[in-house]
Amino acid sequence: MKKIFLKSMLFVLAFLLIITSLSLGETQKYTNKEFGFSIILPEGWEVQDGKPYNITAIFLGPVDGGFRINFNLNIVNIPEEGATIDEELISVIKEELSKSLEMLGEVNFLSEGKRKVSNFDSYEIVYILKVGKMEIKQKQVYFINKDKFYVFTFSALKENFDKYIQTFEQIINTFETI
Repeated sequence: MKKIFLKSMLFVLAFLLIITSLSLGETQKYTNKEFGFSIILPEGWEVQDGKPYNITAIFLGPVDGGFRINFNLNIVNIPEEGATIDEELISVIKEELSKSLEMLGEVNFLSEGKRKVSNFDSYEIVYILKVGKMEIKQKQVYFINKDKFYVFTFSALKENFDKYIQTFEQIINTFETI
């Protein structure tokens, strides 16, 4: 009985390894030792240093509709131990987000809620930023791990957002701290 169970488990593990290898065949792993994380990007995506923009990294995808699909990651050290994403923090985030975005144009919040990123309890906010005639749809995902606050911001034109959101979700779920 143990042999049958062991053979079954080995078969399942081998199958999962093959499937994982095939699904990650056209990807590239980006590791940032300075900030202690890695993430797997689809082939063709580029990484830019975010320091000139006061963020950790910028990940650039294809150009669609004259706009380059992208997301960025910002990692901020937290002085408080045991900090969590709670209603008070979300309220502050939304207030600050509104203030900064309204300087660029009109902002309209669409949805928000709890979620998971890899193994991290997270929170997301989706909104549209209208700048002139251009409407950019963004999803921000937040989580805290140890003494760091992580903010992912995915951006696409409103009309292209749904086309690329699944790619963003696949990428963000490969995120690991190292």
